[in-house]
Amino acid sequence: MSATYYIGVDGSGPSRAALRWGVRRAAERNADVVLVNTVDDEWGLVGRDAAADAERQARELLIEESDRVAALHTGVTLTTRIVHGGTAWALATLPSPEDLLIVGTHKTGFLRGRVLGSRSVRIASAARCSVAIVPDTTLDSRHDVVVGVDGTEGALSAVRLGAQEAGRLDQDLLLVYAPPGLPRSESSRSESAEDRSPQAARLLQDAATVAATMTSRITVRRRVAHRDPAEALLDASFDAALLILGVSTRHGENTLIGSVTHDVLMNINVPVLIARGLPSTSDTTSLASSASA
Repeated sequence: MSATYYIGVDGSGPSRAALRWGVRRAAERNADVVLVNTVDDEWGLVGRDAAADAERQARELLIEESDRVAALHTGVTLTTRIVHGGTAWALATLPSPEDLLIVGTHKTGFLRGRVLGSRSVRIASAARCSVAIVPDTTLDSRHDVVVGVDGTEGALSAVRLGAQEAGRLDQDLLLVYAPPGLPRSESSRSESAEDRSPQAARLLQDAATVAATMTSRITVRRRVAHRDPAEALLDASFDAALLILGVSTRHGENTLIGSVTHDVLMNINVPVLIARGLPSTSDTTSLASSASA
């Protein structure tokens, strides 16, 4: 069964950036699109008329955005949904695990913030499926797909998806690894294609091997960054078409996003795709052994 693309819409600039990105991608993959708008149930506490008005505005917005989709791509199969409740939770729990949820976001610029003040962060944490977060910024003339590699099993889903996306876009795939354990205050800002650490070299080689199993039509590049991982990923993807990050899994269930993904989303400068899915046992063993070597 192919994935359905759920796109959260509210009429804002970031929402429409997500709409353009998601519809274009869905058209290329012949995927169905569902436009979703949320109505907060608290309008009912204000009164019946307020709740009815909120519902009416949601219907009108979905009609307007559906017309916008038709103008962008006439061949996309499109439906609309109104869901009730808090926006982040209602959006995050609607798609099935195999679907893709796409939302827009405002840039916040508060690096290393720990308060979940961004709606996109809350959605990415609660979702059961892969999530794309699209900033309201110019995406023209971008190139390459960047994948964060960290030795965990969740990174394998990101590497696989990264290889697929690089092949689809006819772009290079850049694998970025920032070795853990270096205090942020002591992080140097050096980056290199190669690294003297056998662990880093082995981990990136294994990730490149996984990417090669997906397609042989792409060029895979590797980078080791001795600096804060979020900063390294943001810098590496500054001109990229897409940044892909994985989510660790435990016992077949998705966990919340980690601190690196959180910091990236709070300083987003590129569409970020958070890949959820279970890698194969052989791939997991390969990268896990590299990370612990």
